[in-house]
Amino acid sequence: MGYSGGKDSTLVLQLVFEVLLDLDPSARRRPVHVLTNDTLVESPILASYIEAMIEKLRVAANDLALPMTVVKTTPDPEQTFWVNLIGRGYPSPNRMFRWCTDRMKIRPTSDYITSTVAANGQAILLLGVRRAESAVRAASVDRYAPKDGSRLNPHNDLKGCLVFRPIVDLETDEVWQLLLQRPPPWGGSHRDLVTLYRNAQGGECPLVLDNDEAPSCGSNSSRFGCWTCTVVEKDKSMEGFIDNGFDHLEPLLYFRDWLAAIRNDRARRQRTRRNGLVTLMKDGTPVPGPFTLEARREILERLLAVQREVGLELITAKEQSTIRRLWSHDAAEEARRTLAAIRGAHKDSTP
Repeated sequence: MGYSGGKDSTLVLQLVFEVLLDLDPSARRRPVHVLTNDTLVESPILASYIEAMIEKLRVAANDLALPMTVVKTTPDPEQTFWVNLIGRGYPSPNRMFRWCTDRMKIRPTSDYITSTVAANGQAILLLGVRRAESAVRAASVDRYAPKDGSRLNPHNDLKGCLVFRPIVDLETDEVWQLLLQRPPPWGGSHRDLVTLYRNAQGGECPLVLDNDEAPSCGSNSSRFGCWTCTVVEKDKSMEGFIDNGFDHLEPLLYFRDWLAAIRNDRARRQRTRRNGLVTLMKDGTPVPGPFTLEARREILERLLAVQREVGLELITAKEQSTIRRLWSHDAAEEARRTLAAIRGAHKDSTP
């Protein structure tokens, strides 16, 4: 099952726990995988909450003798947000070029599900999606709903994976009512979850498994997800956290806003694409390429300054090493192209 840390996936998780506990231990034969995704640029508050939850779930599953594995997927080290943005110079994501969702969310999670299917023959994926979330979500649910009225449908991209949405018809108030009336089987209460929502003034970015679901990642609602998200105009959830006392996160908000502001600055963008070609718009204007090496250095320097200021690891040493390697490659490639252009311009003038 997919777990994002939000109210909907928490309710589905609770239902799974309760069903397993209702079964006789001898009947708990099928393995259950609780799957959460860490983009490595999650909101620090959400990341801390989910880490604590993962530990609670693992301890509870062991103590209750449940056949449950809690797994956190992360992007391929070559495809993290900073490696692509600072290393390769990808412009910060927007609605027209949302390169982050597939690399950071869909691929890591899909790879794990694919390996699970290969090991077991088939998998049923439980998702905490609801029609009432948004018109886009309702349309997505209806598009893939089985015509025979059953609740299971094949996943659009993952062979051998069936999708089940147990709370698809619940309203938001019903979700909260169920959570507040029933204490979690893993112990404690849902008070921290309520506080998280109250502080963020919004909802979570869901576990995304295909591009049809991508619009819900980085929507205009006050979702808490990646603190670097520039798909939205304003990060309302981060603003909410700051307004509710998490002042130390303010440098992250300022950095994110600056990152969005420089995206279309042509002085910071190459004229050619990464393959060296120039793409023209209909009016003949060149489409800006990736960030220049100078701009990438500027972004990294600012990011490291923010990291020192907030006292949180925002970019790993391994990512910085990968970035340096990519910079060296790009600098050498740029020099090669420049030299080839000079030779081409003077080949006819050689005596």
